[in-house]
Amino acid sequence: FVSERKATAGLLEHIILPYSTINKLMKTSGIVTALVGMSLVGSAAAERNQESVVDDLYTSSTNGFADRFTFGSYGELHGKIGDGTDTLDLHRLVLLTDIKLTDKLKFRSELEFEHTLFDSESRDKDEDYKIEIEQAYFEYALSDDLFLTGGVQLIPAGLINPTHEPTTFYGVERPNAEKNIIPSTWWEAGVGIMKTYDSGLQLDVLAHTSLDMNANGNIRSGRPKLDLHNYTEAKSWGVTARAKYTAFEGIQFGTSVQYQHDVSTAVAGSQNSFLLEQNAVYTKGDFQLRGMAAYWKFDGFASGVEDEQWGYYVEPSYKFDTKLGKLGVFGRYSQYKFADKSVAGKTNKYDEYTVGANLWITDEVVLKTDYSNVDTGSVNDETINFGMGYYF
Repeated sequence: FVSERKATAGLLEHIILPYSTINKLMKTSGIVTALVGMSLVGSAAAERNQESVVDDLYTSSTNGFADRFTFGSYGELHGKIGDGTDTLDLHRLVLLTDIKLTDKLKFRSELEFEHTLFDSESRDKDEDYKIEIEQAYFEYALSDDLFLTGGVQLIPAGLINPTHEPTTFYGVERPNAEKNIIPSTWWEAGVGIMKTYDSGLQLDVLAHTSLDMNANGNIRSGRPKLDLHNYTEAKSWGVTARAKYTAFEGIQFGTSVQYQHDVSTAVAGSQNSFLLEQNAVYTKGDFQLRGMAAYWKFDGFASGVEDEQWGYYVEPSYKFDTKLGKLGVFGRYSQYKFADKSVAGKTNKYDEYTVGANLWITDEVVLKTDYSNVDTGSVNDETINFGMGYYF
């Protein structure tokens, strides 16, 4: 996964920190800080003067301790107008940390803050402010081209799931076909192996915990975010394998296959599932063409629940140099079919048209806007989205 982005950093996406724990830490932090501070000052006065302490710290840094750490961040501000759902939201702010423990062993982590309000009364995990660990895993290099990973990791499927920083894709929101079908962003706890070849081929295999979908068969509802109760009860598991090929200049191909055992504890018996996903990116100068297609097959759900769900999109784009920065325009056609989250037996087929523009002020900061039209056959929703993102 390291070859895909600077900050595939840390695979631990969603552990909620208890409010009571945070509150206690805040109340006691002043006492702890004071005690630690007095201890350090007393020790320094007894053994050395202030100048020697600074010299020791500088020597430690130059010996490479500080160089073991790499820090980064990304974030997104989203706005939406249309169909009575006008919103403005700091969707996420993410902190990235890599630690080089030895020449062969690294630890990668990603801490995410979602939205800007925590309601200690309702504790609604779907709506309120959340602190989540999106990634947290160890990576061990067996050789220059063979790596082992263990911990909370992103599932290697699709274009967006492994690489979803806001400066790396068009549109304010992530593509709905990937969001609802794969479903991005999706992480699990697992162990994996990654092998690269000089031919441009990369192979990934990950054994991991699995989805736990609701009884209606909604894919996105199945991301349990490492809920201990769910995994204790379900004992579910899955295996994902991916092949990525980049031998041809300007062309990238990827395909993923996955098997999961019992993807829903809400339904008696075992609901086995199979996922097939393929993607491709073609780049020629400032022109780019991206596409993704994914197909799920489910077995064992109750009658009336859709046993096949799928989605795809095609997205051409072109970039121009301007005085303000790099301007990119794009269009995207998507079609996807998935089970409604709340209504049993309701599966909608969506046709979606999106056009918009990205303005990269620098490589690290982007402004975005787009117009989206989503047609379900009975309802036609139109929205105008705008936002900004950064990644460094």
